[in-house]
Amino acid sequence: MFDLSVVAFDGRWILLDETEGELGDFATRDEALKAASDFAVLDREPRHVLIQDDVGEWDETVVQPPQMH
Repeated sequence: MFDLSVVAFDGRWILLDETEGELGDFATRDEALKAASDFAVLDREPRHVLIQDDVGEWDETVVQPPQMH
């Protein structure tokens, strides 16, 4: 169910895919989640994303794919 993760590492936020590995490195959590949303456009479905902050705490969110015009 969770194939995307956003993980804080050494002051950066890494977007990880379960099968593809690292998809990107971002300065902020919001930038990483925006990238996860862009990735969701591939299957046009909301994506569940696990988030690990810099102290090791886990959270989860759902990102929506961008609206197609």
